[in-house]
Amino acid sequence: MSAAALEEIRRHARTNTMLAATIQFGSHSADVFVRNLSKAGALVEGRNLPEQGESVELHRSDHRIPATVMWRAEGRCGLSFAHLVKVDDLIRRKGGPAHQSRVDQIQRALRENRPVPIFSETEQLVGAAAVGKRLTDELGYALRLAETVNETLANDAHILGRYGVSLQQLDEVEQLLRKLVGNLSAPDAPGRC
Repeated sequence: MSAAALEEIRRHARTNTMLAATIQFGSHSADVFVRNLSKAGALVEGRNLPEQGESVELHRSDHRIPATVMWRAEGRCGLSFAHLVKVDDLIRRKGGPAHQSRVDQIQRALRENRPVPIFSETEQLVGAAAVGKRLTDELGYALRLAETVNETLANDAHILGRYGVSLQQLDEVEQLLRKLVGNLSAPDAPGRC
């Protein structure tokens, strides 16, 4: 795909999400989380993802969206939808995957600094320690990204002068992520062995 086509896809506003979905490619199917979403594409995360260039279908609730894998790296891939979609329709759940409710409850507990709820079926599959480690790893990754972006932008006097308030807000996001990573990494954190 040309650079102009990629830029056209990227220009659509993205919404950060944590939505359970499935992608179908060939005779394979994989459970994924949609990490960000725009009307033209999505960033999905999961295991055994399709290769760059493969045609896939993203399944979310009763939606079936044909797409192409634009890139793939480290358990993530970028999808370009075959047609524009309504982001709000995809975010709303109408009989969505059963595990989405569990994801929502875990996220709510973390935001409210409460113990993470225990789901026996999840523990049987991966164990609470693995869930806690995965969350800690993801938040740590988000923290490193925020730190890198903030440091890069803060070193540019023009950007600093023009977007100082936004950079302060980004710094607050860093502090929140640092706190969450610290809480989840503590020896007495829920789900730790």
